[in-house]
Amino acid sequence: MIDKSVLITGSTGMLGKDFYSLINKKYRKTITLNRIDGNLLNPVFISEFLDKNNPDIIIHCIADTNVARCEKNKEQTLSLHRDLTDYLSSYNAKFVYISTDAVINPTNFYAESKLLGEKIALKNNQDCIVVRCNMYGINSSSKNSLFEWAYKNLKKSTEITGYTNVIFNAVYTKQIVFSVEKIIQSNFKGIINVGGNYSISKYEFLKKICEVFEFDTKLVHLGEIDSSGDKKINDTTLNVDVLNNKFDIELSLDEGLKQLRRDFYDK
Repeated sequence: MIDKSVLITGSTGMLGKDFYSLINKKYRKTITLNRIDGNLLNPVFISEFLDKNNPDIIIHCIADTNVARCEKNKEQTLSLHRDLTDYLSSYNAKFVYISTDAVINPTNFYAESKLLGEKIALKNNQDCIVVRCNMYGINSSSKNSLFEWAYKNLKKSTEITGYTNVIFNAVYTKQIVFSVEKIIQSNFKGIINVGGNYSISKYEFLKKICEVFEFDTKLVHLGEIDSSGDKKINDTTLNVDVLNNKFDIELSLDEGLKQLRRDFYDK
């Protein structure tokens, strides 16, 4: 048991739930902060909450990942991704900011606001870890994450489209949690990419889901998303050299999907 208290924001979300499961077993005290607990955009509430609970480590997962909603409600998005990050990262604790691979080539307000959150966290907190990642998993708040959307359709033998020109190296949520917990235990500070040792299109990824969950791969059709001629916009593959070399962590797609399958049928 590690004698530290850990605050997890967004513990009801897809990633936050897995953080809670691990942290609650390994650390002396686990604290959660979600929208239901109070007004997260009120600095007084956040300050009083932090002073009352006095966490040693803050893992900041909460975010609005709905790109369309972020674009439509920019002030609310800024309040969540900028202001809440500002309040939390100013506290005297190790701060872990869960970011996104979308900040590499920010093409929408969601990505821009998450990048701003990174900058604020790094400026405010000398003991800050910014984790850039892309994930797949289960138990998302929307119940419509990439995997969940694909599974629901494939289960009904409904055909789906996979983009061949959208490239990433997303990893299973539990792979992220395992990696980040190891990084927290080190003296690492700054930005680190947590991704798989592969680069794969959304089309290939959906085909892999078919193989692992024993669906007909012919249900996945080829498609392309308009990138206005700029291929880099749709390639968010993260360079994971630091993760590999400094922490000796290599994340496999096959292992991630196998673990997802076990967890999915055990839930």
